[in-house]
Amino acid sequence: MSSLLLEKLVTEVRRYQNRDFLHAAMAVCALTAYSDGEVSLQERYSIDYAMDNIEALKTFDLERAIEILDDYIYLLRGEKGGESEGAKAELYKKIKVFEGNYKKSRTLLRVAHLIICADREVDPREEKEFAMLCNLLGLESNKLWKQIEAQKAL
Repeated sequence: MSSLLLEKLVTEVRRYQNRDFLHAAMAVCALTAYSDGEVSLQERYSIDYAMDNIEALKTFDLERAIEILDDYIYLLRGEKGGESEGAKAELYKKIKVFEGNYKKSRTLLRVAHLIICADREVDPREEKEFAMLCNLLGLESNKLWKQIEAQKAL
């Protein structure tokens, strides 16, 4: 078997094994980006940056990830332009799968932090969403926020 074919096979297996993580990551992106009622251009750039630079997300096809993200944002907007609580509950389920998995939970929350801080203004609704995500994953939001901020400063 050629090394190129083997490499493609390994990548596909990783994608399949981590499919739930991709959906959780895109749910985190959608929830945090839309938590203030809009998705800014800076937040979209932050999502692209995360996909390109966070090791746990690099194996995924960017186009597929963006399709999932767009679907989730559409669901959050709801049919009449209002937020759909049912959609939020579904996205929270995708994230809660990683409760108890500290490394993946921390990665998901780093993505959330990146998006929340993208426009350099942290809205109280974004802070509330971050706290909700931490709660879903069984982590303390204030402590984790401070850890992420400290790591950013290095």
